[in-house]
Amino acid sequence: MDQQAKFVISEVDPGTLARLNSATFATISAWTQRLNAPPEHIETLIIGAGLAGLSTALHHEGPSIILEREAWVGGKARSEEFEGFTFDVTGHWLHLRDPGIREMVLRLMGDEHFMRVRRMSRIWSHGAYTRYPFQANTYGLPPEVIKECVMGAVEADRSLPEVIQPEDEPANFADWIRFYFGEGIARHFMIPYNAKLWGVQADEITSRWCQRFVPRPRLDEIVAGAVGCNEREMGYNAEFLYPRRGGIQTVAEGLADEVGRENIFLERTVQSIDLQSRSVTLSTGESISYDRLVNTMALPDFIDRIDAVPDTVLSARASLRANEVVYLNVGLSCALGQPDHWIYVPEDEWPMYRVGSFSNANPNMAPEGCSSLYIELSDRDTPLEELRPRIEEGLCAMNLISSPDQILFMHERRIKNAYVIYDFNYHECRQEIHEWMDGQGIWSIGRYGDWNYSSMEDALIDGRRAAAEFLEAR
Repeated sequence: MDQQAKFVISEVDPGTLARLNSATFATISAWTQRLNAPPEHIETLIIGAGLAGLSTALHHEGPSIILEREAWVGGKARSEEFEGFTFDVTGHWLHLRDPGIREMVLRLMGDEHFMRVRRMSRIWSHGAYTRYPFQANTYGLPPEVIKECVMGAVEADRSLPEVIQPEDEPANFADWIRFYFGEGIARHFMIPYNAKLWGVQADEITSRWCQRFVPRPRLDEIVAGAVGCNEREMGYNAEFLYPRRGGIQTVAEGLADEVGRENIFLERTVQSIDLQSRSVTLSTGESISYDRLVNTMALPDFIDRIDAVPDTVLSARASLRANEVVYLNVGLSCALGQPDHWIYVPEDEWPMYRVGSFSNANPNMAPEGCSSLYIELSDRDTPLEELRPRIEEGLCAMNLISSPDQILFMHERRIKNAYVIYDFNYHECRQEIHEWMDGQGIWSIGRYGDWNYSSMEDALIDGRRAAAEFLEAR
């Protein structure tokens, strides 16, 4: 059987492999891995074939291999197919602001691989749709809500210091929201939405995470948005790239082709790490020694696999927190009743906090005449069969569907460590761990290895930066 698999693989050219769907490719990759064994020693050993790990190997100038526990590359930037529908692991919209990363991705994939999409995103609250971001677009809400939001913003603006130093900003996120936006915007969107997203109250989160990700309009923009004359698109995600076919995983597949599939070992789970001997042991029983170790797996899981970790590091690791995202892949037999790419749902009465649509961004993500949704749930504990009637009621109320009968399927998925929680232990504990790893010659990078809230492009930048540091050290 292995000889036959080897013959079949040798007859398939790389371009054909790149066009295979993810399920077929995963099967072929699994066959390939059985035929190959990783080397006993490697200069740079990379744990994880997500975007950060792939980028590290791609930019690295010396010998390297990647170990990946799954049967596919891409990590969370992966896609799955079901009955003609393609789903990513919730919304994965590619924002390429760094010129070098943009050039690399477009060179590897080809400019024609992507479509350029202008963001269409709104908020659904008080039974009405308003433009994103809420704080600059309250037009369309009930008059008394608009008044409360605008007056709160005016009062907040009057109270701001003329020059705001970092120490002037409130330490917790809830107070930061009120500091800049006032009580109305805080109450009607920012505080309830973020509680649904993070799974903890906003006053448990430090404000240090949010400067890049939370648009902060001026007072005149808030007033203009209350009367419907604010045309400026705000936020880092006003435009994005998306593959024309195959979902976001095609980007990871393109990176893996460039790295060389022979350097990526799938279904290889790291069981333990011995820092003294600079070696890792895999669940397959294989052992690999290394000169340099790069980690992209979730930071707490990585620490758990290391032998002889100091007590201070173990204590810091125990304080790291992240939530789990529960989301639904939904196939519909109809076109959607709204054009949005994603919609925010802040009100507690609904079990979802965000509803997105791949097929609204790219119709090729669903069969002809159909459409798709991903639904992120704030209720992470109630079984889906109990939540489903309320979800269906919400989709009808949002005019996304006219009847639950239009739902072809609704599949539940879970993402462990989806959002790192920036509580008041976060910075000190993360720093404690990273300083110790620096002393051990370990690079721990990417959203999960570095333990942060960041984008796909940030993961690619992290890999490039790590490779540059290797070169400088050499």
